[in-house]
Amino acid sequence: WGVEGALIANGLRFDDLVGQSSPALWLMGVMWIPGLAALLVPLFLERTSLRGLVPALSLRMGSAGPYFLGIALIPLAYALMYGITYSAGLSGFDPNLDSLSSLSGTPIGQETALQVMLPLSIVLGPLINFAFGMGEELGWRGFLLPRLMPLGKPAAHLILGLLWGLWHAPLILAGLNYPGQPVPGVLMMCLICLAFGAFLNEMTLHYRSSILAGFLHGAANAQGYGIWTWMFPDTHPILGGAMGFTGVIVWTALTCITIAVLRRLRRD
Repeated sequence: WGVEGALIANGLRFDDLVGQSSPALWLMGVMWIPGLAALLVPLFLERTSLRGLVPALSLRMGSAGPYFLGIALIPLAYALMYGITYSAGLSGFDPNLDSLSSLSGTPIGQETALQVMLPLSIVLGPLINFAFGMGEELGWRGFLLPRLMPLGKPAAHLILGLLWGLWHAPLILAGLNYPGQPVPGVLMMCLICLAFGAFLNEMTLHYRSSILAGFLHGAANAQGYGIWTWMFPDTHPILGGAMGFTGVIVWTALTCITIAVLRRLRRD
């Protein structure tokens, strides 16, 4: 909050589409603050050895299956979110990405958007964003989640989701994700972090891998900064899109499906 507050005090804002879709490198760096805390606390307060960090923070890759599943599921989830958003009249529709074309000065067109930009965001996006998503997930899913689990899974999900949502508060108040809706935006971010966070929690606990959580987080960010905000402009910031109520509905549904499938896998 201190780093973000200082930058906001110097005039940083995220109120326009460009600001929302093109985060600065320092903003991605801030995502590593939870990860640094997750490394320092076990080393210096819990007296964990360097080798002991692996089990302490669930630093294991696990099997490849859930990674490929995430690559498929997360873009489908975004397509569903924005499909619901547009069907409900909560956004415009710009299939040729004319607004991005006018900004870049280069015609893009629907074919380029769907045949080049979208596949790249699905295949390369998670790998690029993993470096930053892992910074958060070391803290949230690697360090904090297992230490909250003695309270019971519902309480752990609730506390972690609320903390994760409030962690974003300074940026939300500066216009990120919810321009013109600062206070409702903070509340909606908490709901998104509860819904999406529950999905990440379930996957992390089942596969015992915070690396998987970082990858899934990166895959979601890759879609969030991909074609969707350009293809569906003027999305209602609170009700529509991936960060609005439609996002809460879809992530909650995906979490419920995940719980049911993972429970069946454990029985088998």
